[in-house]
Amino acid sequence: MNETHNRRLSDRLLSSFELACHQQELEVAELLHRALELVMTSDPGPDGNARRGNADSVIEAYSRLTNLRLKLRG
Repeated sequence: MNETHNRRLSDRLLSSFELACHQQELEVAELLHRALELVMTSDPGPDGNARRGNADSVIEAYSRLTNLRLKLRG
């Protein structure tokens, strides 16, 4: 199976979030950050933490989002 198919949803959301920030798409970045929060705080199900990403990535994403907001709305 392709490596892309093995990535967690949180990894894909984070990657998309980073691209939205890079392209200064604030509204998209805000929506992706919210989706990332939902995935990271949802019930992990029977697989437990195996499908969880690192919470530090959400904290770093929030910092990037705050910086983008300040830059664009300044």
